[in-house]
Amino acid sequence: MEIRQTINRKALMVATVSFLLGTCILLLYLISGSEAFLVGGAFYVLIALVLNAITLIGLFTNAIINYQYYKENLVTILLFAINIPVAIMYLFLVMNNPFQHNIL
Repeated sequence: MEIRQTINRKALMVATVSFLLGTCILLLYLISGSEAFLVGGAFYVLIALVLNAITLIGLFTNAIINYQYYKENLVTILLFAINIPVAIMYLFLVMNNPFQHNIL
């Protein structure tokens, strides 16, 4: 399926970059156990949450305004939303990290 609308292409780019950056930060934290990656990851999550929420609102608005492209809009929203369970899984991994060093 070709994504024709600019907002949908940009949203998928935001989702992809968010996923890749989050994955890199998670892997660096799991490999190193460094508290710096944990703190940096927390700040990244806050920034990504705001950016992704704004983008998702834009996607829903676009889906309402450009309802004639409902299929493309629905696919974009679903692909964009895949990051939500991924982020929850990453949070679970950080909280239950078997390689976690005793920081406290």
